[in-house]
Amino acid sequence: MPSWKFVPPGNTCRHRLVTRSTHQFTPCKTDSCNESMTLIRKPALGCSCDFHAERRQIVLWVGPTAEAHRAEGVRMGQVDKVVIVVFDGLRPDMIAGRMPVLQAFLGDNLWFRNARSVFPSLTRVCTTSVSTGTWPGRHGIVTNQFHLNGDLGGPLVDTARIDDLVKLTDRAGAIVTSDSLGQRLVVAGRSMMAIHCGSAGSGMLVNHAVRENGQRTFSVHGADATLTPEIVPGILAECGPLPSHDVPRLDVVAYTGRVATEVALAQDQADVTLVWLPEPDTSFHFCGIHSEGADKAMRAADTVFGEILQTVADGPFASRTAVLALSDHGQIATSANVDLAGLLRADGFRAGGVPGDDTDILLTGGNMGEMRPITPDPELIADLGRWLMQRDEIGMVFADPDTVEGALPCAAVHQNHARSAPLLYVMRSDQTLGPGGLPGIGVYTGGVPLGGGMHGGLNRFEMNTVLGIAVPGGRQRETEDAPASLIDVAPTVLDLLGFPFEC
Repeated sequence: MPSWKFVPPGNTCRHRLVTRSTHQFTPCKTDSCNESMTLIRKPALGCSCDFHAERRQIVLWVGPTAEAHRAEGVRMGQVDKVVIVVFDGLRPDMIAGRMPVLQAFLGDNLWFRNARSVFPSLTRVCTTSVSTGTWPGRHGIVTNQFHLNGDLGGPLVDTARIDDLVKLTDRAGAIVTSDSLGQRLVVAGRSMMAIHCGSAGSGMLVNHAVRENGQRTFSVHGADATLTPEIVPGILAECGPLPSHDVPRLDVVAYTGRVATEVALAQDQADVTLVWLPEPDTSFHFCGIHSEGADKAMRAADTVFGEILQTVADGPFASRTAVLALSDHGQIATSANVDLAGLLRADGFRAGGVPGDDTDILLTGGNMGEMRPITPDPELIADLGRWLMQRDEIGMVFADPDTVEGALPCAAVHQNHARSAPLLYVMRSDQTLGPGGLPGIGVYTGGVPLGGGMHGGLNRFEMNTVLGIAVPGGRQRETEDAPASLIDVAPTVLDLLGFPFEC
């Protein structure tokens, strides 16, 4: 009978946040064991104890005997291969009736219904949390675009661009400040291949040290969009020329399926294969969440997922392969475009997106953003915070509560990195029914057509993600209500392969 993964009572964190314990205790669920054990579960926001730094992983292990799971530190080691498929931007409540293959996969295996994204729920932030198993406050990709503390007169860091990421090494000492799954795998003597369909920067962040690791990342944007361009000619010879990037990205999705099934899973298969599909995120943005284009994109992604599952089932490692299906965030519809910079300037704040003689405050936008005074100024931050909290368009403000009275602490959402801004805002959103009767709608500051989908904030329909896993001999036809997050993916992959995850 399936069981959780446990460690004996006593090795527990005693932290308390608010009035709720950060940990939960439960009896062991294996029939032959009645001993009370401590359920390993990710801590509540802000817990950074050594216990959780060492133990953060999804509770998925299936122990064959009570004696086996009593042994502290026991590892899964259940599989030889892991295949991860990411559906960028997919909301769990949009699967049924649109994606039959994924729906069946989640129904047949273990589905984490309370899986969550990270904040901000932006793709490159999410990508780095998946690839490192850490929060943004640890890995340093704090938003999709950010100004760099200590170099605020310099250019904006656009994490969609490989060049901007590479320059972070000189500007800030490192691109990512946590080890990646790829780096941990190479230490364990294991390999990894990623097939990525998003921006070049996102493709880099799935394995930012891929060249040093001797691993492979392929981007559908070609040789200029990957740190391992030498693999591109062989893939083009096998799968044909690069696809068009029309929206919906049906050609991109189909091409990705060919690379996955004809190359990654068929020729010298890596121990970990990551396939990152760009849909339905792109179509949600530019066609609308409830649109014919989005439906076509979801069907195309579902078809490719079925092809990947069939290739795994027909391959030599079928009985020793785990498959994870997940999304990085959801999306909500947009109802109004707010010129936040214009409103700030109208009220006397010299705000803008780039440094200049007439700019004192640097800001970014979307449905969340950051504000950074070019010259450190706590009084200006306090004034900005008060201004934001008086605006109906603003939903939440994060800052140092000692500086901005009434603000939520940045550490509560893991925005406590040296690169983090002193002031973050989230645009107002709610659960109002949007187009097609789908809940979740909010205002934003631009970036996609009005009415298109958006993400980045903390609305539940942005934060709730898909997370399902099929493990040979593992839990089947079950849903799990235990909280899980993007940061749990990398530790779980390593644990499945039999290796520890050390922060």
